[in-house]
Amino acid sequence: MDILNNREIAIALWLILAAAYICSAKRMREVRLAFKKLALAFQSRALMIVFSLASVYTAAMVYLLLDWDLWNIDQLKNTLFWFFSVGLLSICNLEKIKTDPHFFKNSVIGNLRLLAILQFVVGIYSLPILAELFLVPFMVVVGLMIPISESDIKYLQVKKLLNGIVISFGLFTLAYTAYMLATDFKELGQEKTFYDFIVPALLTVMYLPFVFAMLAYSTYETVFVRLKFTVQDRRLRRLAKLYAVVLFNFRLDAIRRWADHIARVEVVSHKQLLSTFAHLRKLKKLEKMKPEVFGSQGWSPYLAKDFLLSEGVSTGYYNLIFADQWCASSKMYDVGDDLLCDNFAYYVEGVEGVAKVLKIKLNVNDNSRARQANERLLVLSGILVRKSLGIDISDSAKDALRFGAPYCESHGDKQIIVKKTSWGGHKLGGYDLKIEVVAT
Repeated sequence: MDILNNREIAIALWLILAAAYICSAKRMREVRLAFKKLALAFQSRALMIVFSLASVYTAAMVYLLLDWDLWNIDQLKNTLFWFFSVGLLSICNLEKIKTDPHFFKNSVIGNLRLLAILQFVVGIYSLPILAELFLVPFMVVVGLMIPISESDIKYLQVKKLLNGIVISFGLFTLAYTAYMLATDFKELGQEKTFYDFIVPALLTVMYLPFVFAMLAYSTYETVFVRLKFTVQDRRLRRLAKLYAVVLFNFRLDAIRRWADHIARVEVVSHKQLLSTFAHLRKLKKLEKMKPEVFGSQGWSPYLAKDFLLSEGVSTGYYNLIFADQWCASSKMYDVGDDLLCDNFAYYVEGVEGVAKVLKIKLNVNDNSRARQANERLLVLSGILVRKSLGIDISDSAKDALRFGAPYCESHGDKQIIVKKTSWGGHKLGGYDLKIEVVAT
């Protein structure tokens, strides 16, 4: 088997041509300056240390795999490709990884799924060199145009065309692979092919501890920088850092919660500092116990935040926002797949230990297609009313939601309120529509 297949040769040739053009063309002067600035940015001390650590860690992984007879010199190319794609990109995407609670689970499972095997099989067979020389730049251009087509609703038809091209190419590649497997299966049966399959997956799994270590360092660094603005006393700030490391260690979600809380309260004494840790411990205990709340007061926020969980709508923690105001809110969920989607969010608002207001807020960005979003709001509202009041939502409340009419009805010490707010001057007649279940 050749060191490089036709696809890799085509990519290398086009990269060389592009580099030569950028380095020599007068009109590429600004591009060259941009690359110089980027190179200077990557030469920063912090990045150089991180990349050096990643290189050393990768070399250690390769040594272990070599010792276990799971790596040989033929895998040098695949290892380098893996390092400059998965390895370094994982480090560059640390901020994104912080918001994905299932990243490490998905990283392991993803390497064992059929999709990974399918991608591997497809990569074995490349097209003739002339075809690859044409397809590589063509697919690069298509790939670059897709984000541009997603930037404005007026490019919707272009986006559909580009997606169609990508899908067609994928189907063609699969068909070609199936043909080659049927006529040249011996390629798949070689020993090197086994290594091509297993080495990238093993490298990814073994790399996860390093990513987690970098994630922990990045999280602590961010929290400690924030402490400079929230805890003015230098001695208290040093104590806060020490306590955080000792009490939270690798529980990164806990230290982020603590950092959010300490930013909202005054800390000018050792006692107040200790109370921030006690507050978080108290919250975790309450979240575990989910204490009941008398019906006349409102709802248990630790139960109310999960009222829409059956519809895939989940909130964050019920936290102190300011003064005595507490809130748990979901992310914005899209309705439909348009470029400018309508969206909604669920909010649980109240005081410590008691939720007073349960609210769903729908943002309609285009009044001409509001029906789908309103129907989604109707479904969610029905579940919310049933979970919170133990009754079915009334026809009057449904009509108010359908037509965006102001409405209020009482059920003992609770109320259902519907409000609509039009966005003045909005080109597409946008508005937001809210339903609130309120404990009076």
